[in-house]
Parts: sequence; structure tokens; C-alpha cells
Amino acid sequence: MTAYLNYQFDDNEAFINTFDELPLWSAYFGILLLKHLNIKPNLTVIDIGSGAGFPIMELAGRLGSSCKLYGIDPWVNATNRAKQKIINYGLTNVEIIESSAVAIPFPNQTIDLIVSNLGINNFDNPNEVFKECSRVLKLNGQLVLTSNLNGHWNKFYEIFYLTLKQIGKESYIVNLKKEEEHRGSIESISTLFTTNGFKVSRIFEDSFEMKFVDGTAFLNHYFIKLGWLSSWLKLFTKEDLEEIFSALEQNLNDHSKENNGLTLTVPMVFMEGEKL
Repeated sequence: MTAYLNYQFDDNEAFINTFDELPLWSAYFGILLLKHLNIKPNLTVIDIGSGAGFPIMELAGRLGSSCKLYGIDPWVNATNRAKQKIINYGLTNVEIIESSAVAIPFPNQTIDLIVSNLGINNFDNPNEVFKECSRVLKLNGQLVLTSNLNGHWNKFYEIFYLTLKQIGKESYIVNLKKEEEHRGSIESISTLFTTNGFKVSRIFEDSFEMKFVDGTAFLNHYFIKLGWLSSWLKLFTKEDLEEIFSALEQNLNDHSKENNGLTLTVPMVFMEGEKL
């Protein structure tokens, strides 16, 4: 039942050329961003964590040729795919730069707008990223991000905690709780803005549901393995993994039988800050 425990992400060009997370995950947040983003002509824009090209390609098409956009991401294979999209789509107003967001390669006060779709949870040093954004933004420039929030997949974590108690592994609950709560809240994300030279100007909250036939389908889904499995596996000793995940999978499946599937809710936020 637990073959997914042996999963290892293979970051190679062939895989990235078939990789597209949009239907499952990023599109929900990107659509939230595009819905609320204030757009106008003659902007210089940076997309932090531009990955394989979403939403920067869509944003480039909507903003048009008077605007110049730069995607920044250190992920080589993903940025190569994004560069090919620029060619394929015939875009002339986009450039992709392989770089970290803690060292944005632009002079002070030269950027009008910075966006980041789901980037914040992947920043090792979010305060450093926010400081860099403040440095390169013009006065009154905007930093706009979307993120999932604490409370993400509540039902899954509820069943996970119950499983650990059932099999006598309560000692792991503290680690699992930390993993669950590393996602930001409205308050913690707002603090990142206000302590790094921004005022929060607009906030929009929303949510969506992810539905799976059962726990087995969920744990074996390629994007769950790619995006979350490794962080869960690090919480436990190798000797306990089989017991924990076998019990977890069974509990998820039992829940699914009683509730016509496994439905997981994802709270999300659009937050906009203005440089002071």
C-alpha cells in the first residue's frame, strides 16, 4: 500500500517538460491574483518564483507590450521551460532570470510591481525577500502575493493526529503540528509587509476544495508526492514510516467510505502591500 514512501523527485529536463501543476494547485491562486490585481500600462513587473511560467505568461499577455516583465527563479529546468514558452507564445515583453529572490538583480527603486504566486511558503528567509522587494520597488510600488494559509487540509491533519494517537506514536504530534502551522496566517503575512517597509493596502480571502476518491489516491497522486510527501517523511524515523503511513492510509480510506470521498479545504489569500 505504501509504495509512495520510496518516491524521489527527479529534477530533469524531460520531467519538467511534462510537468504542469496548474489544474491541481497553482491555478486557484493565480486566478485569485489575476482577479484582484490592479493593472495599467507602462509597468515594470517582477514575478518572484516564476517557475515554469505561470502566471507570468498570462500576466504578460494581459498587460501588453507597454509593460516589461521579469520572471525570477533559481530552478534551472523550470526556467528553461518558461523560456521556451516565451518563444512558443511569441511574447516580446517577458524575460526569465535564474536568480534567488534574496538577491534581485535590479537597481534600487526601478520596479513598479512585484507579484508572487505561492512563493512565500517556499522562501527560506522571507524577511530577506521582502527587504529586497522594498529595495527595488519605487516609492508607492506594490508587492502582491497569494498564499495558502494555516488551516490548509484540516481534515487530513485531523486524521493524521488521530492515527498517531491510535498507534502509540504521540511523540511525533509536536513535529507534525509544526509542519502544519508553518503556513502563514493573515496576521503573520501582514507582519512581513509592515516590518519591511510596506503598508497592507488590500486583502482578499477565499478557499477551494480538493476531492479524492480515498486516501490511497491522495497519497499516490504525483503532485502530493512532489509537493508535500518529503516534508512529512522528515518528521519520522525510517523505522516507523511503514507503520505510520499504513495506518494513516487506512484511516483516510475509512473516512472516505463514510463520507463519499476525501474532501480537503484550502484557505487562501491575496495580499497587496504598498511601499512607504
